[in-house]
Parts: sequence; structure tokens; C-alpha cells
Amino acid sequence: AVEAMKLGASDYLTKPLKPDELLLLLNRYLPMRARAQQQNAIDAGGIGRMIGHSAEMREVFDQIRKVSASDATVLIVGESGTGKELVASAIHDNSLRRKKPFIAVNVTALPDSLIESELFGYVRGAFTGATEPREGRFRVADQGTLFMDEIGDLPQTLQPKLLRVLETYSFAPVGSSVESNVDIRLIAATSRELPEMVQDGEFRIDLYHRLNVLTIELPPLRKRPDDIPTLVNHFLADCAKRHLRPTPQVAPELLDYLQAYEWPGNVRQLRNVIENMLVMGDEGVLTLRNLPKYLSGNPSSEQHHPNQGTFKLHDLEKEAILSALKKSFGNRTHAAHTLGISVRTLQRKLKLWGIE
Repeated sequence: AVEAMKLGASDYLTKPLKPDELLLLLNRYLPMRARAQQQNAIDAGGIGRMIGHSAEMREVFDQIRKVSASDATVLIVGESGTGKELVASAIHDNSLRRKKPFIAVNVTALPDSLIESELFGYVRGAFTGATEPREGRFRVADQGTLFMDEIGDLPQTLQPKLLRVLETYSFAPVGSSVESNVDIRLIAATSRELPEMVQDGEFRIDLYHRLNVLTIELPPLRKRPDDIPTLVNHFLADCAKRHLRPTPQVAPELLDYLQAYEWPGNVRQLRNVIENMLVMGDEGVLTLRNLPKYLSGNPSSEQHHPNQGTFKLHDLEKEAILSALKKSFGNRTHAAHTLGISVRTLQRKLKLWGIE
């Protein structure tokens, strides 16, 4: 035992082994091992499926490590396409709930009329067509983690019911008054300014405080350009593998362009652009000529080259969205997919600018 301790062992057991003592040691040292693995991932420039070496992302990785050790509610704040679901997944995978379900639901992807039944389930006869009972996302996520993306778009009629679940950890399915307990960790995310929504009466202040226990703010891609070369290489390798294509090189001037661009759709948009260039390109080296037309225009012109001029983010974002809509012949779903943002986010931007 002494020799083992000198060689780096943390503890030891004497024979014959006692199951209770073994279990006690495992419960003591497995969390320590998990924390060490998290730190090794951070040192290597990533955690979970997230990648980044910048100071901004290293801070995010450190926050993930800290909140993973807790079971409190987490609110992830960031623009569309910054990787909020990846953060939620990383928190779950590094928590004590990692062997239980991770259930994700995007509020904007569900019609308002279906959100309640999707979240809480329903009993037979609850409404027309409900011939059999169905469990909702809260029940399916029992003992695990429920991730609710775009929580700011939750209808006001459902906000009191979500608040009650967070206060009592019990709920009744649609069509029933019988409540049952649920053991979940809730992670919520939003690309909207919830404090402003509270001020405008669009979001309940008590629900906001229930959600805003632990907060992680994700930086937009334009705030961490040093991560773009790593992301480009990762996306190229991944897309090349999926499309059975050789991985091309990236010309320095293209990489400079990508690092200088504002990326209104953030990492999701960058990935879409990389996949587009890989599939549509024939050369072994990607250059400015391979950029999608909506993104490039004339790369050397002052209007489109992000290294020139003094454009504000609002102008660049509006230009990219209007260009994508034009290339999509007004199809908002296709334009949103091209930009790497949700249709509801696109509609909100257009409404803000007075564009129908």
C-alpha cells in the first residue's frame, strides 16, 4: 500500500474487499476524475462538442465545468447560432445526470397550440384526436435534463404553468387535474433580451428570476475571430468525411475574409458556408471565389469586404438577411436556413425593420 501511494495512488483497500468501502471510495474519486477530464478538455481547446482556444471560450468552458457540478437551473444567453444547445449538452454530459435522458425542445419550432401538450403530455380524451395518453417532454426527461431553447418565445399563457413546475417539480398533463412529481434539471436558453421583455410585460418577472439562477453568456463569433481557423478546419474535415470528398486547403485571403466577416448567424452560419464551399468547389484550394454569392458579392469591393469601410453590425446583418432572401426568392424558411438562424428570428428582424 505504501509503495502504491508513492507511485501516485490516491487511496487503497485492504483484502478482503468490503463492498461498502469500495462504493464509498468510488463515490469519492469518480467526481474528481470527471473534473480532471473536464480540465483536460478545456486545456485541449474544447469541451463536449464545442471548440475554441480564445479567452472568451475558455471562460465559457470554465463556467460549464462549474455549473455541471450543481443541479441548479441554468439560463444560457446568446445570439442565434452561437451553440446554446451544445453548451446545454456539455453541462448534462458532465453532470451527475449524464447517464439519464437529455431532452431538447425548441419553443419556436412548435405551434403555440401544441406547446403545452408537447411539454406536459395529455390524457386520453383531452382533446379531439387524443385517443391514447402521451407523455410530455417533462416526463420523458425524468431524472435527466430538459433543455428548452428560445424560452423567451414561450407563450404568456404557459409561463405560469412552467413557473409552478419549477417551484413544485410537479405538473398535471393536459386534460387531467392529477399532478405527479418529476425530477429534472432545467436548462433554458434564449437569443432575446429577457430583461427588456420583463420591462415590456412580455415575460413574467418571477419566471425570469426562477430561470436566471446560473447564467452563461455565449460570445458571438465576431467577438472571437481567433477561433475561426480552428472551426474552419474542423468543419472542413467533418463535411469532407460526410460528403466523401478530400479535405481542401484554405487560401490565406479567404481565411482573412472569414475572420473579418461579422457572421450574423454565428457558428451555425459559418458551418453552412463551409459546407457550401466544399460541395460546390472543385479545386483543391478554397479561395474567395468559392464564397456563396449572398456572402461575397465582389470580394474586392468596399461594399462587401469586411476589412474595409466602417459598417455597423446592424447594417451588415440587414444586408446579409436581405441578400439571402433575394437569393431564396423570398422563401423565409430557406433564407433562415442559409443564414443559420430560426425562421422566427428572421421574422422578428424583418418586423423590427418594417419589412413585410
